[in-house]
Parts: sequence; structure tokens; C-alpha cells
Amino acid sequence: MAQVSYAGPGQNVPDYVQQQAASYDLGELVATYKPRYSNVFYVLGVSLGGIIADILVVVVLYQSGWIAFYLLVVPIFILVWAAGALNGITLRAYAFTNGLISARGRQSEIARWDQVQAVWEKAVRKRNGVALTYTVQRSDGNVFKFGWPLLQVRDLGKRLMTEVVKLHLPGVKAAYDAGQPLTFGPINVDRQGLNNGKEMVPWSQIGNLTTNQGRLVIEKGGQRLNWSSAASESVPNLSVLIALVRYVVQTQK
Repeated sequence: MAQVSYAGPGQNVPDYVQQQAASYDLGELVATYKPRYSNVFYVLGVSLGGIIADILVVVVLYQSGWIAFYLLVVPIFILVWAAGALNGITLRAYAFTNGLISARGRQSEIARWDQVQAVWEKAVRKRNGVALTYTVQRSDGNVFKFGWPLLQVRDLGKRLMTEVVKLHLPGVKAAYDAGQPLTFGPINVDRQGLNNGKEMVPWSQIGNLTTNQGRLVIEKGGQRLNWSSAASESVPNLSVLIALVRYVVQTQK
């Protein structure tokens, strides 16, 4: 089950996090995001148990006259997994009404929503789904990331994107209405349409802008145009761009 806990009486938040939230006027705690594994003894126990079981299987097979060489590398995979799990045990993300805190032990990064300059979403296809990583850049240029091993990163990403839309969309809409060209990484927006550096799509052919496994997709009348040269991870504030496209399409109806 996803370990996302919401604000309420008895919320277990470290004192230093509460102090930082108060100092930066972050408001009320909304959600706490934790890693999948937060107990060091559990990780060590699983790792040790897996290695012992693998050794026993190797011994039994060897005595039976069989040699399964792939079993000899199993401890390496277990140790790699354990190293990653142990590295993320102290990782936490605290979302507040006015900002967020990214903490690893007592080291933390803080950003009020009005200090977030840009957010990038990176989607990597894997056998069991899509792994998401969100990069946040503050107005002072400082950058920090959210991804594995945090659970419910998608929920955190939606929260980040919602906040940057609130912050940046009004100014972007005003700039577009004033006839100013806008740039979102490799994507250029003007009164003619969208341009990804290789292809320009006029507004008359755009019904919606979405993403599909990390790639931008333009939809119009049931047709889908995949912009393979424009990955979502290269587009800062993609949620703002999508909201702007919807705004322009609605005004042209």
C-alpha cells in the first residue's frame, strides 16, 4: 500500500521539519511521502536471508552434480538492491499548502511554491510500468529531484505541476495574448501554432496536447501526432504548456 500520510492529529513529523516549515511559512502539512523500505533491519534481514538461501541452493545443486552459474551472481544483485534501499531509507518529501521540503536525514531542501521556477518530468519505460522522476528548480537556480525510492511519486508530481500552473499560467496567458512568442525548452509557441524545431503544427490542427510514456502527443479529431523528437523530460513546466494549449484552443472555438 502506498505510504502517503495526510495531515492530522498526531502526524509524526520531525521537529526540525516543523521548525523549517514555520520559518518559511509553508503552511499546513498536506502529505508525507516515504520510501518503500524505511526499516534498516528489514533490508539487512531480507538481503542476508536471500544470500543464505542462494548459497544453500548452490550447495545442494553442486552435490547433485549440477552447476547453476547464474546463481553465483544472485548475491551481487541482492547487494545492489540492498545498497539502493539503504541509501533511500532516510529520504522523505513533505508537501505543505505553501511549499515543500525534501529531506534526507537532517539535510533538507526547501522551496515555497512561489519560488519554484520550473519542474521537469522524466518518464522511463520499465517492464513493470513507467518510472517517474521530477526535477524541481528554484528561482535561485538550485535543483533537486524526486523519484525512486519514494512511493507515490506520481501523486507528488501532480502536486508540483498543479502548483506551477497556478504560479506561471496567468503570466504565460498574458504574454501569449500580447503576441509574444513563448519557449518551453525545445517547444516554441506563437500565434501560428507549436514548433518543436523540426516541425510546426498550426493551431487549426491542434485539439489537445498530452504525453504518452515520456513523449509529447498532439491530438485533433481522433488523430494523434507523436513528436518523437520532443521528450517530456526536455520541456520545463510541461503542465503550464499543456494548460496554455488548452486555453488557446478554447479561445479559438
